[in-house]
Amino acid sequence: MTFRTFVPAEIEAALDRRYVVGQQIAVGGQGAVFAATRNSRRDGTAANDAVALKLHFDPRQAIRVEREVTALENLSHPNLARLIEYGHCYVADRKTRYIAYEFIEGNTLRQRLKTGGRLMESEVLPIGRDIAAAIAVLWSQKIVHGDIKPSNIMLRESGEAVLIDLGILSFFEEDRATRPLRPVSNFAPERWGSAGYLSPEQARGEKLTCASDIFSLGVVMLECLQGWHPTNGSQSALAHGIQPGELRLDITPGLRNVLDKMVLATPGSRGNVTKLSSYFQVLLERTAQELASGRQVRKTKSH
Repeated sequence: MTFRTFVPAEIEAALDRRYVVGQQIAVGGQGAVFAATRNSRRDGTAANDAVALKLHFDPRQAIRVEREVTALENLSHPNLARLIEYGHCYVADRKTRYIAYEFIEGNTLRQRLKTGGRLMESEVLPIGRDIAAAIAVLWSQKIVHGDIKPSNIMLRESGEAVLIDLGILSFFEEDRATRPLRPVSNFAPERWGSAGYLSPEQARGEKLTCASDIFSLGVVMLECLQGWHPTNGSQSALAHGIQPGELRLDITPGLRNVLDKMVLATPGSRGNVTKLSSYFQVLLERTAQELASGRQVRKTKSH
């Protein structure tokens, strides 16, 4: 399919001038994302919503979009982007699906790593806490995100981390078995996940649980702590999990122990997702206490 650039004025006309469309903030093979302001709802009532307006022009993305909408319609959580509005419109006579999310002030974790290098443990723990909480709330509805990576994690200016892009997620059926995905070698990674962050079972195309997302989060956290990807982006090197103990990481034993479990090859050994966020919070509080104690000791010695 030939790519056609979206023109803000055409988008505004297609959406009955209810939106003021600003700069393009992302673009890919399936569409584009713009910063925008929604001035009125479809029923005509006034609004003042800063949104990220995602437009899909490729009809082959219909299932992906519907998955994303279905998930967000039924979920509300501070670590997931809030759904504002969705539907169809005709942009320059082309039928286009659109989704408007709350606009998150901040940068992606990928941007943060690119400009600032590796993160300290005290910076990584809140990210782990927040994204683990997002994984847990998705799993409460038997949903697997399937594409957790630095570019899908937004860091609010307030410091909170938000998980975005739920387009490839897997839903559980009534028999509690996910719809299987094809092995990574046979499909486009950008559609079904990102090479270098897939769990071993996802790369093999097996049925998934939240343990797959836990593995991906573990890889992301290791990348944050090192400043570079633990396998330099190689998916094949993740086939048997990772041994964080072999990496040169200056971290506390508590964090090392939990990361050791998160990136094991066996899904059932990665821990309880409902407890993971709370455990990261405990580690964060412990780290803060130790830092405070150290400052107090140094202050006492200086006198």
